Amino acid sequence: MSKKTGIWIDHSKAIIVSLDQDREKVTTIESKAGRKVRLSGGSRTKTPYAPQDVASESRRYRKYMQSLKNYYQKVIRKVDDSEALYVFGPGHAKTELKKHLKSYKHTAPPIIMLESADKMTDAQLVAKVKDFFQKEAKPTMRPKI
Repeated sequence: MSKKTGIWIDHSKAIIVSLDQDREKVTTIESKAGRKVRLSGGSRTKTPYAPQDVASESRRYRKYMQSLKNYYQKVIRKVDDSEALYVFGPGHAKTELKKHLKSYKHTAPPIIMLESADKMTDAQLVAKVKDFFQKEAKPTMRPKI
C-alpha cells in the first residue's frame, strides 16, 4: 500500500491524516491568517475622537491573502510525498488549496476527490479517510449491457 493522505482543511487549521501501510499519522497545521490583521503605519484622521490609525482595507486584504498563501504552502510541503489526496472540509479553503496545488503540478500529488464536511474529531477523521481509500481501492463492478 502506498502513502495516501486525507486533509480536513479550513482557514484556521488543517488536519492531515497520512495512511502508510497499516499505520496512520495525524498532523495539525495551524493557520496564522486571521481576519484581524494588525498593520503598522496608516494615517491620522482630521476628526477628533476618531480612530487614530486608519489603514487601507486593500492593504489588510493583501496581508490576509499572503498569510493564507503561506499556510497553503505549509500544507502542500507536508503532503508532497503522498501518492493520492482526499481533501474535505467546510467552506472554500479546499478549493483554494486545489488552486495552489496546480502551481506545483509536477511535484504535487493528484487530488482524487474534494468533498464538503463538517468538523469532526480526530478518530472520525481517520475513519473517514480509511473508509474513502478502502472504497477507492475496490474495483467497481459494472453490469454488462
